[in-house]
Amino acid sequence: MIDGVIKFHVEHEHKALPEFKGYTELEALRSRLFALGLIGETADSIGYGNVSIRAGQHAFFITATQTGKHAKLSQDQYTYVHNYDFEKFTVYSRGSEKPSSEALSHAMIYEVHPDIQAVIHVHSPALWQYMIDVGALATAAEYGTTAMAHEIADLYSQRNPFEHNAFVMKGHEDGIITFGHNIQQAEAALYHLIQSLIA
Repeated sequence: MIDGVIKFHVEHEHKALPEFKGYTELEALRSRLFALGLIGETADSIGYGNVSIRAGQHAFFITATQTGKHAKLSQDQYTYVHNYDFEKFTVYSRGSEKPSSEALSHAMIYEVHPDIQAVIHVHSPALWQYMIDVGALATAAEYGTTAMAHEIADLYSQRNPFEHNAFVMKGHEDGIITFGHNIQQAEAALYHLIQSLIA
């Protein structure tokens, strides 16, 4: 199931973004993933895939909800998440649009380690099935839920995240996450998976 509906509570302010230093690099990444069909929109107009970059201890910029259909995004099509509360199931954000429906999952990944600086979430039926078949690191909960956030935390409670910086979302059909110290490392992890699939 591909589902672009936000399931958590969003306290959103419709006001200008703060300075977005990583926009050019993040947008270049998103453009590459869009060209590969890893970010996009389904035939029934549901967007899928998103990217984010850390902007502080509890802050990050992420693609806004339902932007998957656009080949290019302006800065205003990104959202600034400046805080989050897993217990209250709430994300606090500002920008022209609300954040992606995966924002809470991105938040938990950033909580795993302070050196995680970028997160990629893409959709690929072939890669998703391959990762499940080979027993890749995985979550089972439905996306956008507190259970999903807690599963991410559990995955890395006893693992070095930078040695295991990719996982498949069994509860979110076709969904795959990679992350890293920077955009380049997160992207390299994704391409390594793709290379393994086609080898």
